[in-house]
Amino acid sequence: MSETRTVYWSSRDLQHRLRRVEGQIRGVEAMVARAESCRDILTQLAAIEGALAKVVKLVEACQVAEELVGDRKISGPELDQVHDAIRRVTR
Repeated sequence: MSETRTVYWSSRDLQHRLRRVEGQIRGVEAMVARAESCRDILTQLAAIEGALAKVVKLVEACQVAEELVGDRKISGPELDQVHDAIRRVTR
């Protein structure tokens, strides 16, 4: 049985985003080791939080699409509307 998947990101893009977050975390670890100012560390943590939130948003959109399409078996114009709405939300 094959499963239909609707993905709102490219694997390459998502991996790039995750590697960027990983690098930012390493940078914050280094800042802590150097005892940099809390303000500077918080600035970097906010950037990490934003980058990770985008990753979460993309994966959540995929889950919503899988649930809607899989459970209700919607198709045609309804399916197009779901995809359009999710693409707008994930921009």
